[in-house]
Amino acid sequence: MTILLTHLRVVLLFYRSVAPFMLLISVLILWCVLRPALLEGWARGGILPQLVLIKLMTGPVVWYLAERMRPNQYWFYYNLGVSRRFLWGGVAVLDGLLFSGLMLALNACYA
Repeated sequence: MTILLTHLRVVLLFYRSVAPFMLLISVLILWCVLRPALLEGWARGGILPQLVLIKLMTGPVVWYLAERMRPNQYWFYYNLGVSRRFLWGGVAVLDGLLFSGLMLALNACYA
């Protein structure tokens, strides 16, 4: 149980370092795509799954930018026994859940 909590804390700590990139992209997608679609009334058909796929496709861009801007960021996480794959997988899940929640909340506000 403590290993699971440690890994969860590590993912949250790592997400905090890449959150500005991820949240900026999320807000841009929601503001520039979903909001006009909701205002015009054509977002009901099936745009929500497409937006989640668009958001998932921005993950490698953020990964690349994080690697280039801070190349030695992983030493702390390696010392805790966590791999890059685990970190970025956790970030993808956490960011996907946050994006879906924001998307559904915005959909409910405009409905």
